[in-house]
Amino acid sequence: MDLRAVFYPRAVAVVGVTDTPDRVGYNLLESVLSGGYRGPVYPVHPRLKEVQGLKVYHRLEDVPGPVDLAVIGLNQHATVEAVETCGRLGVKGVVCVAGGYREMGDEGKELEERLVAAARRYDMALIGPNTLGMINTDAGLNATFYPMPLRPGRVSFLSQSGGIGLMVLRKAHDEGLGINKWVGVGNRSVLEFADYLEYLAEDPGTSVIGVFMEGIDDARRFVQTAARVAGTKPVVIYKAGRAEGVNYAALTHTGSMAGSFAVFRDICRQFDLFLVASASELVAACKALACAPLPRGNGVGVLTHTAGPSIALLDRLLQHGCRVPELRPETLDKIKEVLGPNPPVVLKNPLDGAGQAFLPEPYGRLAAALLEDPQIHLLVGIHCLHRHWRFPSRELADLAARYQKPVLACYVSTWEGAREDRELLQEAGVPVYTSPEEAAVGAAALVHYGRRRGVSVCGP
Repeated sequence: MDLRAVFYPRAVAVVGVTDTPDRVGYNLLESVLSGGYRGPVYPVHPRLKEVQGLKVYHRLEDVPGPVDLAVIGLNQHATVEAVETCGRLGVKGVVCVAGGYREMGDEGKELEERLVAAARRYDMALIGPNTLGMINTDAGLNATFYPMPLRPGRVSFLSQSGGIGLMVLRKAHDEGLGINKWVGVGNRSVLEFADYLEYLAEDPGTSVIGVFMEGIDDARRFVQTAARVAGTKPVVIYKAGRAEGVNYAALTHTGSMAGSFAVFRDICRQFDLFLVASASELVAACKALACAPLPRGNGVGVLTHTAGPSIALLDRLLQHGCRVPELRPETLDKIKEVLGPNPPVVLKNPLDGAGQAFLPEPYGRLAAALLEDPQIHLLVGIHCLHRHWRFPSRELADLAARYQKPVLACYVSTWEGAREDRELLQEAGVPVYTSPEEAAVGAAALVHYGRRRGVSVCGP
């Protein structure tokens, strides 16, 4: 199957367009047009003449040029017929958003088998069914029924759920994280997670891959593929279904059993894959991997002027197997030069810089002392928003460039309060977080892949 033709189509047909904004077909077309797609777009409807300024074609057969991708916004029965027509006309791939297939029982299962048979008969890639759609910012293509602004970037996501997929997209936008590709895999009737992973492994626009899954039918192939891909590009996995009783909810959502999370977790550990526990952690880990260089070891240094967030950070770091080493005597001497001979804190890692660390200049000197310690391979700097004391952003950006070690900023702030600093820092390769738990997951992901792959740098 030619997945490149699906992600980079020469032309797109939107089948089942409507002229009212409260319908899926209208929003599918609006998404394609507003996303910036530059190729021909052909709306298809049996009666309409014009929608959103475009001529409407009554049948797919009436479309004047070759179509690589058809986005189908029809009901589950009409979708099967449309897929058959697409195959006969040489369409390379289809996005089927309709639900009502195997997740609905035997009747839906039989209908889905017909859908799959039609796609396989013509060797046609089929995304879904029961999906929000797919996005490729590289091609300006938003083939979902959610028109939205998207920030281009180097991270691609696969999601078995439209709702969790939207959470990831919105969270990434709030975090200033750019997206390259996003796929709602839906029921995975033709294309499995492993198929998308194999494509993204060779995709030059993707540097980091995030995955959300509820259940999976071929766990062995997925884990083996993910482990192979993770040898060159980081893969981060969020798996739902940790509690008993989730299987029925998953089965009636996308037609897959969640299965035993403990077994899945153990297999992922065996293959050295990085797991997270929430959509927020998924974005946090991918953000660090897309923004910062990989560390040369697992020693994490923490600098703060308020101890509570550093304790929460430390708790999560240790859970993920990171090391928070003791500081060397020469490092302590440098710290005393900043804090004075009798500082009102115990000098250790995490380092509480007390009153001196409220101010950017001494904060920067303390951060430099930690980064000069050969036991510290990665630094997390914690600072709180204040009306009169600016964040030490310029200092952290300069230190990241000078020492060539990953630096993460954890700013206790609203996103609005940290927005300008976030833009400055993330342009400089310093990911910014507003919670210590997410900062810890970002740091742990860097340590994991630094250990797994040695000294290498992920894409910006």
